[in-house]
Amino acid sequence: MTDPVVKTENQVPEQPNVTANDLQKGEMSNILAHIKKLEENNSTLKGKLDVALERNDKLSVKTREGMQSALDTLMKKWMDAVDTRDGKVKDDFKDGLQKLVANSAEENGVWQMMVAASSLYEKQEHNLDKLRGENNDLKMKVDGLYATPDSRVDNSRKRPAEEQISRADVDTSNVGGEDMWKDFGMTIGSLY
Repeated sequence: MTDPVVKTENQVPEQPNVTANDLQKGEMSNILAHIKKLEENNSTLKGKLDVALERNDKLSVKTREGMQSALDTLMKKWMDAVDTRDGKVKDDFKDGLQKLVANSAEENGVWQMMVAASSLYEKQEHNLDKLRGENNDLKMKVDGLYATPDSRVDNSRKRPAEEQISRADVDTSNVGGEDMWKDFGMTIGSLY
C-alpha cells in the first residue's frame, strides 16, 4: 500500500518532470509579460496626454489672443474714458487684466464683468453718437427749413384769399350786441 499524500495550502502540487528552476522561469515570464503590458499602456496614455496637452496649449493660445485683442481694443477705450485720481490705479488694473490674459482666465468673474462693462460702454457710446447726429439733423431743420414763416408754409398747397376783408366788413348784427363776452355770460347763465 501506498501512503496517502497529505496536501497543505502552501504546497505546490506536484507536476511531473517540473523542477523548481522551471517554476521560477515561468513565474518570471508572467511577471515580465505583465510589466511589458503595463509599459505599453503607460506609453499609450503618455501619448494621449501629450496630444491633449498640445491641443490645450493651442486652445489656450487662441484664448489668450482673443482676450488680448479684447483688452487692447474694447477695454482700452473704456479704461481711457474712466477718470481716476491717480494714474497708478489704472496701471495696476491693467496689470491685473494682463495677468488674467496670461493665464487664459476667461471664466474669471472679473474678466467677464470687464467684457460686459466695456461692451455696454461701447453700445452707449454708439447710441450717444446716433442721438447727437439726430439732434444735429433736427437743429438743421429748425434753423434752416422752418426758420421763416414762408419756409414753414407750403405755398403750393395754400389757397389764396378771394378778397381781403377788414374788421368793418364783418357783420355783427346776428351776434347779439356790441359786448360779445356779456352775451356769452348770459347764454351760459341761462343754460345752467
